[in-house]
Amino acid sequence: MNTNLSINIGKDEYGKDLTIDLVEAKHLLVAGSTGSGKSTLIHRIITTFISNNSPEDLRFILIDPKRVELTMYDKIPYLLTPTIIDPKQAVLALKHMVKEMGRRYDTLKKADCTDISTYQSDEEFMPRIVIVIDEFSDLMQTYPKEIEPAVVKLASMGHIVGIHLIVSTSRPSTKVYTKAMQEVFTSRVGLQMGSTADSKLIVGTDAAVILRGSGDILFRMGMKYVIRAQVREIGEHDIKKLVSALVERYSDIVVPELQTSESDMGEYENDDMYEPAKEAVIASGKASTAFLQRKLGIGYSRSAKIIDMLEERGVIGPARGDKPREVIQTKTVH
Repeated sequence: MNTNLSINIGKDEYGKDLTIDLVEAKHLLVAGSTGSGKSTLIHRIITTFISNNSPEDLRFILIDPKRVELTMYDKIPYLLTPTIIDPKQAVLALKHMVKEMGRRYDTLKKADCTDISTYQSDEEFMPRIVIVIDEFSDLMQTYPKEIEPAVVKLASMGHIVGIHLIVSTSRPSTKVYTKAMQEVFTSRVGLQMGSTADSKLIVGTDAAVILRGSGDILFRMGMKYVIRAQVREIGEHDIKKLVSALVERYSDIVVPELQTSESDMGEYENDDMYEPAKEAVIASGKASTAFLQRKLGIGYSRSAKIIDMLEERGVIGPARGDKPREVIQTKTVH
């Protein structure tokens, strides 16, 4: 199966292309020591995805506690929020994604759809969301009781509604990749590691200790197989060139700030865009997340929450599968 979330990683040891489809893999757990090529792999994945998808099809949350690898993507129009570098903000963002996952499940249930692939409503199109976490071990050291449950819940159920995780670290251990994490992350990439214990934890074999580094990987897909391959190089110049081109192409899309509070994780009950959204919906007779994104220049999650608020307050009707929502109010009520 090949989808728009397929990545041609590089060549396997027999000279054949190794392609990983994140839709099939569901999520990806990555581990490798410093200099192993972990960063090259992450950049290869992100650049492939943003090259093959529009911001309407795909959104990202990038979490980079060390502020090293992912901040260069800070202005791409695919982001739901600027690259997150603060661990507390990472906790809030992950909790917010758990709530977004629940909202998506409710939407699919109303439309009588079993997963995001069968959800065919143009009015309520839901982009897939990829959450990339670099140096996951740093977050687990700071907020393990908050981070692990959110990540495990998202990894258990998120792929069904189009939310995928790519979690990486240079310091794998059972304290970082816990038993619960191991159960839900069945697709894994192991790069060169310093111990057989780390290697067995990630790919089920001690072979990662003899990898050459610089993008030499072992890919494990469940219990099916382990494949050795070499990741294709991608230079910083090429990344910056691609980012600049996409920022220019989608110059009308502004990356929103993550609006969260520790108590409600962004319920937006006092969102200052609610009234403008209400007026726009009533004036146009249209009500969808995509419409509000374009009309108000706000992010997907914020648009989706405002749509929920408009429904709760009787401005619009409920989702009706592939049919547009009904706009109930015909004039602004003061």
